[in-house]
Amino acid sequence: MDMMETDLSRSLTALGITPYQGSAFDLRVDLNYRNMQRLPNDLFKLVELQWLNLNVNKLRDLPQGMSALKKLKWLYLENNCFDKFPRVLCELKDLMKLYFSNNTVRNLPIEVRQLTHLRLLDLSDNNLSEFPMELCTDSLCNLEKLFLDNHNFTSLPAQISALKGLKLLWLNDNKLEWLPQSLCELVELEELQVKNSCLMYLPAYLTSRLSKLQTFEWKGCPLIAGVQEALEDGLDGLREYQRKLNEEIEQENKVQFRSEKGASWDRPCYRMRTRPRGVAIIIDNFCSMEWPTGDSSRNASRATPTTSGRHSGASDTGSDDVGSTEEGDSTDKLRNTLIKLGFNVRVMRGLMSLDIISALRFLSLEDHSYFDSLVVCILSHGTETTIVGPDGIAVDIKQLTDIFSSENCPMLAHKPKLFFLQMLENKNSKHTEKSSPRRSPTFDSETPPPPPPPQILLPDDPDFLLTFALVPKSAISESKQSVYHFYVGVLFGMLERFARKLNLLDVMTTVHSEIKRIRLSTDKASSVHITPRLQSTLKYNVYLSVHSSSAVHAK
Repeated sequence: MDMMETDLSRSLTALGITPYQGSAFDLRVDLNYRNMQRLPNDLFKLVELQWLNLNVNKLRDLPQGMSALKKLKWLYLENNCFDKFPRVLCELKDLMKLYFSNNTVRNLPIEVRQLTHLRLLDLSDNNLSEFPMELCTDSLCNLEKLFLDNHNFTSLPAQISALKGLKLLWLNDNKLEWLPQSLCELVELEELQVKNSCLMYLPAYLTSRLSKLQTFEWKGCPLIAGVQEALEDGLDGLREYQRKLNEEIEQENKVQFRSEKGASWDRPCYRMRTRPRGVAIIIDNFCSMEWPTGDSSRNASRATPTTSGRHSGASDTGSDDVGSTEEGDSTDKLRNTLIKLGFNVRVMRGLMSLDIISALRFLSLEDHSYFDSLVVCILSHGTETTIVGPDGIAVDIKQLTDIFSSENCPMLAHKPKLFFLQMLENKNSKHTEKSSPRRSPTFDSETPPPPPPPQILLPDDPDFLLTFALVPKSAISESKQSVYHFYVGVLFGMLERFARKLNLLDVMTTVHSEIKRIRLSTDKASSVHITPRLQSTLKYNVYLSVHSSSAVHAK
């Protein structure tokens, strides 16, 4: 036995490593920059060890023997080769600080919730595609600092409010499209960083609820001009801006407060009292368009419905005589969902590009004073920034959303304007006109410019939501479904199930997660994904339902 212990002790000695005591007399071992692929066995004999640095090695996993280090409080595992989060770490229940950045982990095990003493967690620069729901638990209420920089998050879950003790939250260099109202329940938060994200707006009660917030870093986010101007005076400027805006809207009675199970405060939501909710217009150009690749007859039979023979025109909910063709059935599903959600639905088919503009302009001139919202759903060919009509002319999406800005359509000011778009890729088109380009920074000739950010498709106004998906030109549905089911079919199906009881943006997060998992085959026997996008300047939550006064109330 003594001989075995001598052999084991040599492994640390051979590395020139001697445990030492820190300033707090805690036992420490530093094994960083050692090019190690596995740990020396005698390390696990140091049962009093409290501080361990394993940064910049080639570790891919940790042995079960690691669980012997029950007193470990500080652990550094940055810049290694982990592609899975080692489950043995979840047995180190005294762990207070875990540095795990610059690995390739894609998800976390549910057992991470056992780290109830954790104060700091750094998971930056891994491969997380979504905010880990495993962290959204009351058992991690002691967590004070959370670093999740440089991932592919597009949103945060509402359940992030469970991290009640959070004081610092870094979410820089993600793809965040919106922030949940539940973020305002992190009342201990002192620092929030969201630099280089896609955020265009902030929760309206962010500064009034987060009274301890001292630092807010947002550079690189395309926030609307009003918010940016307010932030020129720092957080005090933002607080004053949000206070005045909220007072104005509360006085106009256009915001309500909804109690949520487990929430520490009643969350703000747009008023939804009227019947009908508002006008919902569906512009369906799929009915007269063929799939634009390869053999048109073959592709039409596999990916698009056959042409119904309908001419361009409009129909309301009471007079649309839909035939038995596939596109009629699919359009009916979209229309019926919106009717169930309380909208006055109009369906228009086969509109040329200028007709689309005209239809929306006429709609903006109508009297919307009685209504609480607006829905626009467009199905057509297009690109990431344009809609292409049957005439092959492209219309900028921003040109269409601008029609309903508060300046152009004041009766819809402070009311949610919801745009749902699905385009079939079409790059051979002519533009009607181009919106003025945004200013871009200049770069030194020796410094390559960064990739361009997504183009802003919404007006410089609050209260807009735009969600869209571009179906690749090469895609063919493996199940021979109608093109409606690539995106809007899933979207409207989710809306029918959840829009009455869940915040619309939370529903969209579920929809987009579902869409990203769908693989479409191509003409070349490969597969492609659809990547939905979302842009939002919504101030509050959106619930497309009427609730009793006990559930929703004015302030």
